[in-house]
Amino acid sequence: MNETLYGGAALLSALDTKDFLRRNGDSLSEVLQQVAGDRGLDLFLEADRLLDGLSPDPARVGKALRKICDLLSEADVPEDRYAAALRWHGARLTELAARLPR
Repeated sequence: MNETLYGGAALLSALDTKDFLRRNGDSLSEVLQQVAGDRGLDLFLEADRLLDGLSPDPARVGKALRKICDLLSEADVPEDRYAAALRWHGARLTELAARLPR
């Protein structure tokens, strides 16, 4: 018997994050690559890997998302085509991470 460690809301939040990455992953990974190089891309791939499957661990997903949020918030906002995308992804990921356990 599987025992749920987190309530249904946390799992739903992790699944919302999975949907977000599936829909916006190309843009997010490009922004992360531009502002942080391989480190940004590695964090994206880590989050994507954690979300692979039917029942991702909300706490681990939350931790990975907060790392990405920290990276985006510390990045210098470029004065080019990535500026708006950086702000948009940062805001949306911050919103998703707030719904996940620490």
